[in-house]
Amino acid sequence: MDLRILISLEAILVILTAVLIWFFLRSIFRRLVAISRDYIKFYYFLSSLTVLGVLVYFAYRLELFDIVVGTLTAIGALGLVMGFGLVPWLSDVYTGISLLLNPYIKIGTEVEISGKRGRIIAITLTTTRIAGENCIVIVPNRKFRDEAVVVYGTKPSAQVEL
Repeated sequence: MDLRILISLEAILVILTAVLIWFFLRSIFRRLVAISRDYIKFYYFLSSLTVLGVLVYFAYRLELFDIVVGTLTAIGALGLVMGFGLVPWLSDVYTGISLLLNPYIKIGTEVEISGKRGRIIAITLTTTRIAGENCIVIVPNRKFRDEAVVVYGTKPSAQVEL
């Protein structure tokens, strides 16, 4: 017998088995749903699992897993590299949002950070621009989180003793 015919017969058998399983599950869950609506989510889960099982079987028979595994490995490695590369940028963005919401640090406030002193002239999501003496210092926002920042012109609301 030809190999294509055997594979076709096997495919028909798998599809018929999946349809029979689906009809069996459907008849059981119709009775259960009549008792309680809570079983419908479980029915959808098992139906999805049956369809997924058929798809996985055909992917295995057609040897698609070699392609899929290689592709998923490459995508995962690329995601890992991009994730590690985006960490500083995301840190700047989160700190930039907190700077925009901070009532003590705003445009025009005089600050000192990393030994540089000046007035804040712009706050973006990733950087803060400080106008110093004859220069503009562009500071990544994560410096505001990682280092001590002196904010001039603010008075503490209460005396703090150390």
